Amino acid sequence: MNSFPVTYSLLSRQALLAHIKNNYDFQETVHLKYFLRGMNDTYILETGSGKYVFRVYRADRRNRSEIAFELDVLNYLNQNDVNVSIPLARKDGTFINEFWVTEGVKHGVMFSFAEGYEKPIHTVEDSYLFGQSVAHLHKVTEHFRSEHARENLDLEYLIDRPLDIIKLHMEHRLEDYHFIHKRISELKEPLANKIEEGLDWGICHGDLHGNTNAAFTEDGQLAHYDFDICGYGWRAYDIAEFRLAREIHSGHDKDEVERLWQAFLNGYRQVRDLSRNDVEAVSIFVVLRQLWLFGLCFTEAEMIGGADFDDGFIDSKIEYFRKVIF
Repeated sequence: MNSFPVTYSLLSRQALLAHIKNNYDFQETVHLKYFLRGMNDTYILETGSGKYVFRVYRADRRNRSEIAFELDVLNYLNQNDVNVSIPLARKDGTFINEFWVTEGVKHGVMFSFAEGYEKPIHTVEDSYLFGQSVAHLHKVTEHFRSEHARENLDLEYLIDRPLDIIKLHMEHRLEDYHFIHKRISELKEPLANKIEEGLDWGICHGDLHGNTNAAFTEDGQLAHYDFDICGYGWRAYDIAEFRLAREIHSGHDKDEVERLWQAFLNGYRQVRDLSRNDVEAVSIFVVLRQLWLFGLCFTEAEMIGGADFDDGFIDSKIEYFRKVIF
């Protein structure tokens, strides 16, 4: 009997724990907890020597080369004194595990646990510290190179592909889709001008919102983790996610947003230069980040269900693109 095609499968936790015991040189393994289902599957491993994170990448999202690129970035950052969650080697010295499943091959990687705690960024002190840490990340990777292939966070990634995805899910609301398309088209000329004038390009984390993916410690240190959507891109795009997150979490309180944004920029510029052109481009990339997230939600709906991404969800996005000023 032929197997029915599968888009997504979940590894057996018991089998995964047995695999980890066989392939990693840990002290007594205590517990493996399935922690989070998102763009990948995240597990928390507790052993006699401490906590670790095991990530299983979806077969439809990441190939071996793309994952190897991410690990190269993390190892390079760690070697240059940037506090990040790093990949941990198996007994045989390799980093990437392969799991052959119905839909193809999934890859898994063990990471160190980022000590500290997540917290919403509401103070200028935290914004300043976050800005410093992001600048350090950008500065250190100016000369990073990898032999592994990874897609760029370019205009195809930020505009063309999201618009294609959104159109597929708005066939019943084509007038609204064409409105969004028109609004994004209005951004292309000013963005082209910014690119022509010169925008900083290099390794980006890809998800620097500051609410998660960063662990704060009591002694004022900060560790970055979850580089799953890292790649080469415009640094103005990388920091735009921080500003967008402040807009959302402040309830669009302009005074709070500007206060935290200026603190972030002050911290960033203590470590690394950031041109006027780059800062001015952030407002454009904030809108493009919203577009990218819009497309991502529809993509993920195929995995987690479309209940939260109905016409009400579309209405909220339309309202954003109607109100946004650029």
